[in-house]
Amino acid sequence: MPEGQVSYRNATRLSAALAGRELVRVEIGHPALATQDIPGRLAGDRIKIVEARGKHHLVRFASGRVLHSHLGMVGRWRLLDAERPLPRGDLWLALVTERHVAAQYRGPRLRLYEPGRPIPGLAGLGPDLLAPDVDPGSATAVRLAAADPDRPVVDAIADQRVVAGIGNAYRSETLFLCGVDPFRPVGALSDAEARAIGATAAALLADGAASGGPITTYRSPDPRSRERTWGIREGGPPLPAMRHARRLRSHRRRQPERVLVPRPASPDVATPSTSCDERDKDWHLR
Repeated sequence: MPEGQVSYRNATRLSAALAGRELVRVEIGHPALATQDIPGRLAGDRIKIVEARGKHHLVRFASGRVLHSHLGMVGRWRLLDAERPLPRGDLWLALVTERHVAAQYRGPRLRLYEPGRPIPGLAGLGPDLLAPDVDPGSATAVRLAAADPDRPVVDAIADQRVVAGIGNAYRSETLFLCGVDPFRPVGALSDAEARAIGATAAALLADGAASGGPITTYRSPDPRSRERTWGIREGGPPLPAMRHARRLRSHRRRQPERVLVPRPASPDVATPSTSCDERDKDWHLR
């Protein structure tokens, strides 16, 4: 599932290309959107800005309307050249300006709200760890202190009502780098540990938003290895919490032949592949 770094990268790219641009037309590619009359309601409107809140995308228009998007497990945004044919497979919505097209594929949550209408799901979000006005360490410490003290920390930090933006991959890597057993109850965390969790998660998310590549926290001494994370299997989902806990305890008992990579931009690490597909020359913003 796309996590907070994807939303922020998408918002940055889309805003850079579309902010201030008038819509030439709006195309609907999925029958689920037909009842909203999005093309009619946005006719002649202008894109003001594209924002991110946790895993949510918000396209704000000059009229005051807001397009809310949540990518779920499979959705994606693409930024395309308006002069090129628009790929139709799995298309849900296309916002077409004179130079660019913001195309949303595979939904699954996409709705246009009238000015002033509340957007369900946003009010209950916890502090966004990538928001410029949020101190991620302090915010995480405060929210975890108010959470159920018996709840495992691995569940608490992925709850978007606690803090917004962390998903499976980032919670796994964050807890490993902080040396926190995923099964530890929230009430057993010290204030320093809670702050470290928030700060580490925010740093990883920020790196992911900047690089556009996969999360990278580890460099193997074997140049043939494709491993780049501590808690996630290469080509597979995050490790189950039990295996993650065992791996963490093993790491504490011995000095493994592994090197932590604090930031994907480290000169000791190969630069992660970006989301720009040079063959198609369009941005795959997933």
